[in-house]
Amino acid sequence: MTSTSDLLSNDQGSQALSSEFSLQSTTESPSKVLVVEPHPTLRTVLVQRLRQDGHLAAAVGSSEAAIDLCRDQSPDLLVSAEMLEKSSALNLSQQLGCPVIILTARAGVEPLVALLDDGADDVLRKPFGLEELAARCRTLLKRGRVGLQERVSVGPLEVHLLLRQVTLREKPVELSPREFALLCALLMPPGMVRSRHELLRMAWPPFSGGPRSVDTQVLTLRRKLEQAGLGDGGGITTVRQQGYRFSLDTLPS
Repeated sequence: MTSTSDLLSNDQGSQALSSEFSLQSTTESPSKVLVVEPHPTLRTVLVQRLRQDGHLAAAVGSSEAAIDLCRDQSPDLLVSAEMLEKSSALNLSQQLGCPVIILTARAGVEPLVALLDDGADDVLRKPFGLEELAARCRTLLKRGRVGLQERVSVGPLEVHLLLRQVTLREKPVELSPREFALLCALLMPPGMVRSRHELLRMAWPPFSGGPRSVDTQVLTLRRKLEQAGLGDGGGITTVRQQGYRFSLDTLPS
């Protein structure tokens, strides 16, 4: 399997790429992927591979350049080095309002777990295979296109997907990134029963978490929605031997 460390010595990636999203006419709207990587050759190689999958991929070297590029439109996915000058991949994804795959050079399991717990959608340790990165990008982008809307309203509850914000009767409800992802999974569509394995697939990065993780996050999400005034159980009901669903029946008028 070819790794990015092997590709760094390849002269093919030595030329700089344009950092603009090139809007080309296609039958299906392509996904916009932004690569933020300080190493010029590595970011060139990454963006070239992503363009092979038909994505509108752009590459920049700093968080400031990323913010400047995305003033008028947000990317569908951010692929970023963990530590950036004056920022980090997590902070940048929050500013841009998009999911993020973090590229880290740190060894050990603990840093990866910490990044996922802090809200990273996926983490890859350098060096990694280009095909693995491409596959993980496809997975996250497919997940994001399911039921893609700017805002979901269920009774008095509103979920702003692009801003990653939840409001109840126009008052903000503070949720962690994982709780927000779980709520979105339960609301697409509301009323549908979702098994623990489905919720893991929709709201957790690949190969992370388990059924107990789902139960724990559902418990904390319920408590926060209850405290916000969304009724008993926060609108989330347990369906025995099946999973969970967001029930319209229990919402207050």
